[in-house]
Amino acid sequence: MYTPRFTITPKITQDIEKIGVVFGYFRAVQLPENYRRELVSKVAVETVHASTAIEGNTLTQKQVGEVLSGIPVTAQEKEIKEVENYNKALVSIEKFGRQKGFKVGEQTVKGIHATLLKDIDNEIAGKYRTRQVYVGDYMPPEHYKVPTLVQELVSWINNPNPENLSPILLAGIAHYQSVAIHPFEDGNGRITRLLTTLILIQNDYDMVSFFAPESFYNRNRKAYYEALSSADKYGVRGQPDLTRWLEYFVSGMLIEAERAKSRIEEMLQKKSTFGRQDYISDNQRKILKLATQKGTIKTADVLQLTGLSRKGAYNAVEKLVHIRLLESVGVGKGTYYKITDKGLEYVR
Repeated sequence: MYTPRFTITPKITQDIEKIGVVFGYFRAVQLPENYRRELVSKVAVETVHASTAIEGNTLTQKQVGEVLSGIPVTAQEKEIKEVENYNKALVSIEKFGRQKGFKVGEQTVKGIHATLLKDIDNEIAGKYRTRQVYVGDYMPPEHYKVPTLVQELVSWINNPNPENLSPILLAGIAHYQSVAIHPFEDGNGRITRLLTTLILIQNDYDMVSFFAPESFYNRNRKAYYEALSSADKYGVRGQPDLTRWLEYFVSGMLIEAERAKSRIEEMLQKKSTFGRQDYISDNQRKILKLATQKGTIKTADVLQLTGLSRKGAYNAVEKLVHIRLLESVGVGKGTYYKITDKGLEYVR
């Protein structure tokens, strides 16, 4: 039976209380639907970029956004696939976490891993490692212990001890233990961070889609790894002590949650300043999607797509240019339009 060792320090308690206040704000705030979509889309890109970058993927955040929008990117096929697979896994765990009565199981863990490594390394995708591995100076448990250790971990996730444990600490402890077990040949960091998000969503912290804890880890990877290593460094009689790791984990969640709150406040300020000028119609959303798919579009494309009159098509496109979702290039009959970074947020 898995029994983690840790102490809930005053700092952990204070930070969890502050997170609760910020999450209360998230639930209460009246964010227009198009603003909400824009925020969640940006956070998804940040999440995918940060979590894959931690493991060595070199795509920039802009390139990740383009990949997720279906825009061709010049990069190694493996890195593009890592981004695509991570996004698919992220969508899956968000769906799982919101299912009533869902419980994390061993097959959940294997299934997420299979998604992450599909068409990258199919031989090991969704399969536990079959040999001893080393991670720097750390030696994970012997491979034959992995199935039992994972079973014990998912059992603890579904029935944590103590029973009244904060979901934030539950996620943090599971994060550490997943890294410690290192159940797979490759992809352990990515699956750990996805499992962490799944646990939070499953426990009604679904507002985690408003921010990316992964960005906190990625900004200072050395601090992330040192915090994980602290459990062994300060362990007692061979049992890791997770206290310092949990202080780091909770602090990171608070920092990213507060960043998200500031971002929302800026969006609401923008709304009060500009009113509804950036509201777009269904036809305009279709135009943006077409521009994403084709790379560039002309007025004739809009006429064919929407069935609008020439004047209506012109007005629809000009509105998108005015609010900087499309960029106009050229003059006269040679004018064409391409989508902007801001425009991409409306079609993801």
